Amino acid sequence: MKISRIVEGTLLTASLFSMAVPPAMAAGDGSAVRPVSHVEKNTSQITKYWTPARMATATPVTNRNDETLLPAGPPSGTPSAKYSGGSKVIGALFYNNGSGKHYCTASIINAPKQNLLLTAAHCLYNPHNHKWNSNVAFVPGYSAGHRPRGVWPIWMMAVDKRWANNADADLDFGFAAVNGRIAHTIGYNTIWINEGFNRRVTVIGYPAKAHNPPDKPISCANTTFKQAKYQQGFDCKGFYGGTSGSPWMMNYNSHTQTGYVIGALGGYQEGGSVDWRSYAAVFDNDIIKLRKYANDCQPSHC
Repeated sequence: MKISRIVEGTLLTASLFSMAVPPAMAAGDGSAVRPVSHVEKNTSQITKYWTPARMATATPVTNRNDETLLPAGPPSGTPSAKYSGGSKVIGALFYNNGSGKHYCTASIINAPKQNLLLTAAHCLYNPHNHKWNSNVAFVPGYSAGHRPRGVWPIWMMAVDKRWANNADADLDFGFAAVNGRIAHTIGYNTIWINEGFNRRVTVIGYPAKAHNPPDKPISCANTTFKQAKYQQGFDCKGFYGGTSGSPWMMNYNSHTQTGYVIGALGGYQEGGSVDWRSYAAVFDNDIIKLRKYANDCQPSHC
């Protein structure tokens, strides 16, 4: 596990923050998509809750180092993640799960209201005890305790009911909404679907501080592989707990610090059992319809 597909809808008309996808990436069925969501009615306390001291002591739920769950490895030639300046549209997602302070990774994503984040569903909702995480806050560009673009409290979280009820690994992705047009203010990644496998991606995330003393984001590029029909894999050393939710970006542009996201670290084994092999659910029309639901949510009805 690296912690540290709701109502059907139609695609919106293409625009700068369109819900639509390029014709070459025609959507799948997605007809079974149905949402569950949670609205936090009072977010004023969240920013106060996440003091620098609390952020410093937050941990991933697990460090992902169970070698018994995978064959011997890593394969020869597996790259190692390197410290990087991170990305302005990627950050640490802090939360409380009722048993302590934890964090994952999340990223700003394209959506008409410009207020959505993408992460792993298991960073938002625990399907084992059927509880939403609380005091959820996003810190874009977080690095070594610094919060260069502020703390953005989360007022809404949405995942697929199949994840919530059955921990369906193929639906281990979710959306969270902040107050304000964060995509307009900072920038955003763009979701691409039905990309298949063997795609070169860059992955940026926040591993456990036990393996990352500088408390900085890491980055790695490699080619994805097929793990299962709706699961993709990625080999790179250093993706310990905390990297759940990290976006898998094609065509990453280091100047704009953005890319085209085809996965979010999670899925099989909630992202993987060891640091050198990670997984993500394949993005298809399910994520497009879930995003539409999340985009259309209002505090009064969601």
